[in-house]
Amino acid sequence: MKRCRVCNIPLEGRWARILKNILRLERSAKDSDLCNKCAAKGADAGPSSVYVCPICSRQIDEKTALTHVKTEEYLIELIRRDHPEWKEGQGACPKCMDYYRQLIKQAKI
Repeated sequence: MKRCRVCNIPLEGRWARILKNILRLERSAKDSDLCNKCAAKGADAGPSSVYVCPICSRQIDEKTALTHVKTEEYLIELIRRDHPEWKEGQGACPKCMDYYRQLIKQAKI
């Protein structure tokens, strides 16, 4: 599975589709080895040792960033639990995403 060379998020496969639909993270059009967020930050300067979670905004060690991606799966599960008719590909509005992000922050994952 291809991953962003800076933040290590998946750029292919199921996780990549989830991240694209929910968080609008996807492979950069400028550099296929980067996600769009890292490319926008000018990630060519080299990898950093800190990863900022797109859900909870906490800074975590880049080496544990992949494990932290599990939070996205939890967010999707929360949405599905409250709205069984919801499909991943439908996305969600910013207000709903903020609501579920707050639930995750309060859970102290």
